Amino acid sequence: MKKEDVKLYHHIQRNARLAMNALDAVTERVYDKELSVEMSREFITFADIHNRALKELTKEKEEGYRNSQVQEVLQRSGLQMSTLLDSSTSHVADILFQENSRCVTDIWKNMKTYEGAGKECMELAEELAGFEEKNMERLKKYL
Repeated sequence: MKKEDVKLYHHIQRNARLAMNALDAVTERVYDKELSVEMSREFITFADIHNRALKELTKEKEEGYRNSQVQEVLQRSGLQMSTLLDSSTSHVADILFQENSRCVTDIWKNMKTYEGAGKECMELAEELAGFEEKNMERLKKYL
């Protein structure tokens, strides 16, 4: 496995994990059943993408990416604080929209940085970016 593949798979894992953490952090503050169901579906897809990247890495005896515990705690705390004062559906949707936007930007930058990565790796990165973009479209109705 090329170095570019390893790096891009790590970014795929990182972004999927951050998205799952964001969903998990705000899920208890969601009172709109339709949004809650949507978030559950998103979580499952992010977990699938994360696990597929990990599978490719471990198949080649490479280690998976581990998010920093500090980063995860800070993200979770920030999201929970943000929804503490305003847990309206539109506010939660806005938070998730921003998280998706940040992740889309990050994954596209990394696809450009590691453009020498293999076809399968690039396809998974594109799938993640496309999924995040679709999430943003779906979230617009809750804003």
